[in-house]
Amino acid sequence: MRKKNKYQEQSWIRFYTVVCSILFFLFDFPISAQSQPNKRYVFILDASGSMTEKWDGKTRMAIAKEKLLQVLGGLPKDVSVGLVAYGNRIPGCSSARLYHPIQRGAASVVSQKISNIVPAGSTPIAQTLSVVGEFLLNDVQETEIIFISDGVESCDGDPKAVLYQLKNSGKKFRLQILGIDIDPQGEEDLKRLSVLGDGHYYSLKRPEDYDSSFKRIFFSSELEPTVVAGQTISNTIPSVNSQNQIKILNILPYEDGSEPGFILNYEFTGQTNTSYMIQLYLYPEEEKHRSFPIPPLRERRMGDLTKHQIEFKSGSDGKGQWIFRLPGGKRMRASAELWDLTGIPKILALSEEKPVQ
Repeated sequence: MRKKNKYQEQSWIRFYTVVCSILFFLFDFPISAQSQPNKRYVFILDASGSMTEKWDGKTRMAIAKEKLLQVLGGLPKDVSVGLVAYGNRIPGCSSARLYHPIQRGAASVVSQKISNIVPAGSTPIAQTLSVVGEFLLNDVQETEIIFISDGVESCDGDPKAVLYQLKNSGKKFRLQILGIDIDPQGEEDLKRLSVLGDGHYYSLKRPEDYDSSFKRIFFSSELEPTVVAGQTISNTIPSVNSQNQIKILNILPYEDGSEPGFILNYEFTGQTNTSYMIQLYLYPEEEKHRSFPIPPLRERRMGDLTKHQIEFKSGSDGKGQWIFRLPGGKRMRASAELWDLTGIPKILALSEEKPVQ
C-alpha cells in the first residue's frame, strides 16, 4: 500500500512539472505564443519635430521607443521585421527612409536602429507609405504594418491614394495605426486610413494605452469595429467561400439602331440555391481616388462612380448581361459584385475590373 502511494506521488510530481513548464512558456512569452512563425511586421515610427513634446513627464519619442523596444524584445526570433521612419534629423517633407528591410530574425537590429532615431521635420505619411510599398510589401505574404504617429499628413501627399494604389497592385497588408494624443479631426483622418488599409486605429491618450493597443494587435484574432464620423465600419474580413464567384466574361460593342453602347456578359456561382443581387459599377479609366471607407470585398472606387445597375437572380449559379451607354470620349472600367439576399444582405464576391473599349 505504501509503495502504491509513493508511485502515485511520483506520478503527480511529473504531471505538476509538465503543467508548470507549459504555463511558464504561455505566460512568460505572451507575444511569442500568439505570433505565427512566418509573420511579417513593418514598424513605421513618426520622428517628426512634434515627437519632442512632453507627454506625461517624458517626450513622446522616448515613450514610443520604450514601448517599441518592449514589443520587439518579446517577438519570436524567427519573425521577419522591417523599419521605416520619417524625420530623424531631416527637416522638410522628403524625410521618409527605409532603415531596415524586412528580414527574418531582425528584431534586435531594428531595436538598435530605433534607439538612434532623433525627431525632426514634418509628417510625410503618403511618401512613407510609398516607401513601405516599394521596399517591404509583396503580393504573396501579408504584412502587418504598425504605424505610430502624433499627427496627420502635413505635406502635399495623399495617403489614401497611396493605399488604393498598393491594394490595387495586389500588395497584401494590414495597416494598424496608433495615434498619440491627436485631436478629434486628426483621429477621423487616421481612422479612415486604417480602414482603407484593412486595419484598426488605436487612440493613445496616455502612455498606458500603448500596452492595451499592442495587446489587441498581437493577441486579437479579429479586429474590433472602427467608428468613423459616427458610422461603424467592420474591420473583420468576411468569410468567403471559394465557390462564391462573379466574373465579367466580356464587354462587346453594341448597337440597337440609336446610340452605340456596350453589352456586358457575366456569370456567377453562389454557395446555395437562393436569391442573389448582382451590382454593376462603371468608372473612368483615370482613377481619381475620390472614395470613402468601404468594408473588405466591396468596390473601393465609389467616389468615381459613373454608372450603377442592379439585377436580381435566383439559383446557385447563372449568367446575365447588361446593356449600357457611356458618355462620349471617355475610357471606362467595369466591375461587379455578388450579394446574398438571404436574411441580411451581404457581399460574397467582387469581380476583377475590366476595360470598356
